[in-house]
Amino acid sequence: MNQIEIRKAEASDTDAACALVRNSITLLCVPDHNGIPAIVEGMLINKTPGNMKAWIEAPGSYVSIATIGGAMAGVGAFTGDGEITLLYVAPEFRFRGVSKALLTGIETKARELGLPHCALVSTDTAKPFFLAAGFVGYDEAEDDFGMDSSSMTKDLG
Repeated sequence: MNQIEIRKAEASDTDAACALVRNSITLLCVPDHNGIPAIVEGMLINKTPGNMKAWIEAPGSYVSIATIGGAMAGVGAFTGDGEITLLYVAPEFRFRGVSKALLTGIETKARELGLPHCALVSTDTAKPFFLAAGFVGYDEAEDDFGMDSSSMTKDLG
């Protein structure tokens, strides 16, 4: 089995990373959007090549790519204040440790930056993963599209 490799995203990753994130949301987050077009579109609205490139190139933004055997398997990102903004796996690589590897990389980099914690807003689909990784939920809400989400945090100390 090929090993997961994590690397810093580059501008040349923009289109493939954007397509991976959009595909992951569309195919793996079905319990969150139930295939309802307005909810799917709400989840995808800011997942554009232009935004992905901006996230990759922005100072204080840390975007990582996971690869397996040279194929892009996942995308993770966080801001300089510890907010995890992306953590998506390609459907064909689900349950192969990609999300865990990306999250470990994010937490390691956040600790290197001296951040006390990481925070995120999770979908219901991802919430069990983040709970198992030590995150705790502190606010459950419903967004404008009627989708449940949970604000979660993890101390890095």
